[in-house]
Amino acid sequence: MNHQKFSAPYIQKTAHIFSEAEELTGNHFKLSTTDWKRFKYDVKTLKDLDANEISNEAFATLSKYTCQNESFDFGQRTFSFYKICLQDHNILRALRRDPDISFEGLLLYIAVHELIHIIRFNKFVTLFESDETTKKEEERIVHATTSEILRASPLFKDTQVLARYEKYTNKM
Repeated sequence: MNHQKFSAPYIQKTAHIFSEAEELTGNHFKLSTTDWKRFKYDVKTLKDLDANEISNEAFATLSKYTCQNESFDFGQRTFSFYKICLQDHNILRALRRDPDISFEGLLLYIAVHELIHIIRFNKFVTLFESDETTKKEEERIVHATTSEILRASPLFKDTQVLARYEKYTNKM
């Protein structure tokens, strides 16, 4: 299937938006720059995803990999690495369906949401591998925290995004 991909201007905005999301999320969780270095992740858009990483339901999916650091003679040899797989086609479809929301606002919501997951998984607040009931509750908590972070930011102006996804902050 041929899915619509982000254009070059959207790709350029994505890096900036994830930097902003890191700052907002880091401030909320009181993370230092050193803390962020422990949370290893990468962001990929549709053009860089494998077929098994493409979803027709989600705005983003999160994959977890366990990596080994062979050069380490002491300390932690394995670490978790997360891959945020942006689903360009679903994001673009949402923007066409709802012209009241902006690309920047929606992507910032998505970025903060995925970074909260990564922080919670790295801090073992919840496990990446969980049963469906736990995953649903995790989604509710992460949506609520995302909303809290963005509502507190004087820079976040896209209240339409918050209004659209408010239903996910309640019991699912």
